[in-house]
Amino acid sequence: MKTKWIASREFSANPGRALKAVSQSGRVLVTSNGKPKAIMIPTSEDTFSQDLAMLDRASLGQAVAAIRAHSVRQGIDRLTAKDIDAEIQTIRAARKLR
Repeated sequence: MKTKWIASREFSANPGRALKAVSQSGRVLVTSNGKPKAIMIPTSEDTFSQDLAMLDRASLGQAVAAIRAHSVRQGIDRLTAKDIDAEIQTIRAARKLR
């Protein structure tokens, strides 16, 4: 599938052209100062709820990947179940003191 790139200024000036490009190419990447800012994909009355669910799954996947990368950078990906239980107990004890 080809991706058409459209500058945000072009999109603002002629949104109809961007919508036509989505129909023709299948997706359009909107840029600002040459950097990606938004992706437009085709949808319809019949498929928009499935399309939104697909985008939600993609966003969730990105969030999980970011969390995993953060845990590796912080070294907490190597915590054992015993370490995690100890951390939970420490936090619960601190809450009881409040």
